[in-house]
Amino acid sequence: MRAITQELLETKYQIKLSRDKATFIWGSTPEVPLRSSIDLKVRINPEELISLAKEFYAQVNGNKIIMQNLEVYNRLLIYACVRPSMRKNIENIRRLEKIILDMTNFDAHYWASAFRELWWKHGKFTKLQNTVKAFKLFFDI
Repeated sequence: MRAITQELLETKYQIKLSRDKATFIWGSTPEVPLRSSIDLKVRINPEELISLAKEFYAQVNGNKIIMQNLEVYNRLLIYACVRPSMRKNIENIRRLEKIILDMTNFDAHYWASAFRELWWKHGKFTKLQNTVKAFKLFFDI
């Protein structure tokens, strides 16, 4: 138990999952995050995020996805922002997954930063919709 607690304290990036919501948290205190440590709160099926996280070999610990790597965190954040706009179109969802897996580190950093900054500024997912639309147009989804 102590090893897990120590590991969580050293974690820089994590996603806390609930029944239908994911909260993206970065920082040295992920167990008690400050408001400024939250990068995004979004309604999404947690199983989808877990499945994609496993593609990146991220650690899944109960209701948390734990990462030491900003690149993986960025890619999961992008997926969580774009995925809710796609409804149940399986073809487009698979296309989004492929784009997330294949994009460069620079692209992942750029798009994740755009989503993060909008979240920090407004604190509402609805304010990200224009940027989500731009992402989908840019990648032809």
